[in-house]
Amino acid sequence: MPNHVHAVFVLNPAQSLEKIILSCKGFTARKINSLLGRKGNFWQRDYFDRLVRDTNHLANCVRYIKRNTENRRLRKGEFVLYESEFAASIN
Repeated sequence: MPNHVHAVFVLNPAQSLEKIILSCKGFTARKINSLLGRKGNFWQRDYFDRLVRDTNHLANCVRYIKRNTENRRLRKGEFVLYESEFAASIN
């Protein structure tokens, strides 16, 4: 069962990474707990982030995310992969 999220995005200078992560985790925790009929904490407190330094590093990060489902042997329906046009162009 999938138990984590990978994401690549560009930060808006007006928002801190901490605020974005807190918002995403709060929204998804409420939604998932509602679907599961549960209450309380869902995500771990901390998170792992990485600063992408250049386009080669970005392409490697996108490839890692795309291959993660295969490496974990997840079947269709066990994960959601959203790709921008840019990410879809990376093999």
